[in-house]
Amino acid sequence: MKKKVAAMAIAAIMAVSVLNGCSSSDMGAGRADDQGVGKTSDEGRETSSSGEKITLNLYWWGNQTRNDVTKKAIDLYMEQNPNIEIKAEFTDWSGYWDKLSAMAAGGNMPDIVQQDYSYINQYQKSGQLADLTPFIEDGTIDTANIPDSIIKSGSIDGKCYAISLGSNAPVMVYDKEIAEKAGVIIPEQATIDQLYDLGEQIYEKTGVKTYYDGGINSMVFVARTKGSHLFDELNTGEISAVLQHFKNVEKFNVSEAAIAPDLLAEKNPDVVETKPIIDQSAWNDFSYSNQYISISDVAGRELGISMYPTSADAKEQPMYLKPSQFFSIAETSQHKKEAAEFINWFTNSVECNEILLGERGVPINTEVAETIKAKADEKSAKIFDYINRVAEIATPIDAPDPNGKGEIEALSKTVVEDIRYGDITPEDAAKEFVAQAQTILKEAQ
Repeated sequence: MKKKVAAMAIAAIMAVSVLNGCSSSDMGAGRADDQGVGKTSDEGRETSSSGEKITLNLYWWGNQTRNDVTKKAIDLYMEQNPNIEIKAEFTDWSGYWDKLSAMAAGGNMPDIVQQDYSYINQYQKSGQLADLTPFIEDGTIDTANIPDSIIKSGSIDGKCYAISLGSNAPVMVYDKEIAEKAGVIIPEQATIDQLYDLGEQIYEKTGVKTYYDGGINSMVFVARTKGSHLFDELNTGEISAVLQHFKNVEKFNVSEAAIAPDLLAEKNPDVVETKPIIDQSAWNDFSYSNQYISISDVAGRELGISMYPTSADAKEQPMYLKPSQFFSIAETSQHKKEAAEFINWFTNSVECNEILLGERGVPINTEVAETIKAKADEKSAKIFDYINRVAEIATPIDAPDPNGKGEIEALSKTVVEDIRYGDITPEDAAKEFVAQAQTILKEAQ
């Protein structure tokens, strides 16, 4: 019963988020065979009913763990469906969207593309995504055990353009060994001030430094603690959340207990393999829950998880549930039905999800999720439990990011770097950032 309540809580929260409209995302490194991706294959012209082999091109972003399990799942699908060949390509987050944009502009999108909540609107409005509603209605994509709210999370104007691959939530990962050595207990959800104090204590006892996420996700969180939404504030020229975020960046930056900008330039927190927590340059990291397994695997030691920090005077709980990623089908695909059949299997097959083990988030099929949790290893089970805890307190997710979000995120990285090197004050940075962000949003409309 408790499990069912948690599942219902997840569904309810995501349903509310849809009413409000349809992070730093997970990142990593690794590539697969580029052969055929984004290109139309002559061998795949026949339909599956003809008995001829059909080629589907699949493109996703991810770290090595994701890439390994996804390729294993693909191999199983091809074994079970010998008339289907799936050619896969993957890259890390930083290069994914530029390449996908180029594919879209050239009219050669892969048949199946991994989508992020932030980008669905952009690709749907440009006519790049196929409407999946007919495949849901005719049962090709079985949604009987998938909450309607999750289907709606990938829907625009009443039509579904993307199927969520799992439920996800922001997370702070921390090194349990270092915390124990320092004699500190990491709370389920610290405030920013508590995080700062913990960092000071840990550094004093162990010499290990704190990493504070200066990215746009933390900016979003600050706005959410104020009961607001970042892009709403940027559209109106409101600077309060942005200013507070930049002040937080400066507060940690001037502390000897926090990672210096030169080390952050050397390390890359956006890539799993080079995150400062991996070699214990830092005791903590900020990511999404489905990244926990990859981070733990690369670190090779036990890591703990807690929620993103809030503020002491928060008006609302900033934690939220997020569709981890989606699969969409390109409008240009010659094999939409076969692509839909693969998505159905990826979503509803216990065999597939026994391979994935929640790497892309807790499975959206509630029966599959229950089955997989019972079979999951300790790390995977920890994520299932974490999602259930977040579901109990989460508030609705913000609406999908508007066009121009990518430029604003790049701008925020530049401004944060300037703050860290002392080239600009938080006050001046906030004014300049908001003004430029407003311009970007207006031009992107």
